[in-house]
Amino acid sequence: MIETIFFDLDGVIIDSEPVHAKAKKFTLDLFAINYPVSIFDDFIGQPDEAFFKHVSEELDAQKRPAELFLKEKQRLFVEILPEMKLIDGFFPFFQEVKKIGIKTALVSSTSTYTFGLIDENFNIAHLFDLLITEKDTINHKPHPDPYIKALQTLPASTESTIVIEDSPNGIISAKLAGCKVFALTTSFKTEKLAEADVIFDSYAEISKRLGLNN
Repeated sequence: MIETIFFDLDGVIIDSEPVHAKAKKFTLDLFAINYPVSIFDDFIGQPDEAFFKHVSEELDAQKRPAELFLKEKQRLFVEILPEMKLIDGFFPFFQEVKKIGIKTALVSSTSTYTFGLIDENFNIAHLFDLLITEKDTINHKPHPDPYIKALQTLPASTESTIVIEDSPNGIISAKLAGCKVFALTTSFKTEKLAEADVIFDSYAEISKRLGLNN
């Protein structure tokens, strides 16, 4: 019996990774930093602070502070935010979930600043019974702390909770917290999501699995 569903944000509710990656690319290009093409995929599901810490320490010959890059990325992100879209099928699925009384939480490692921008555009914060963002835990995904915090705060039981994730780091975080994980192939191919309990290509498939279409 599912009583609670925890949703990741990026790649689960909003198709934000292309916009984040574009803003990061523009930032690195602006500062004339050479980078491997894989760098954006390597950091999917991790906070921007981790990305630019890596850039500062490993890629920037001048060792400029990560905060400098982060500030520019945030400026560019605001400019191209209107390009972002919701993940197909999220709202119909969410409405069905709420209709039958399942509690929901958004559990993300995104910053308060970034989530504020996203919420201004999509107005989603009020939909959830609980919001967990970067400010709520010291350790972020793949650490289990965000999901442990959500379980304790709501509160919710691991036996009656599923987590919807889209990235390896998110899956690791949820599994370490003791949760069952449904993975969406919105950001990674199936083989990268192998640690999830079940892998789906769409919300329609999740709805069918949970019997919401009956």
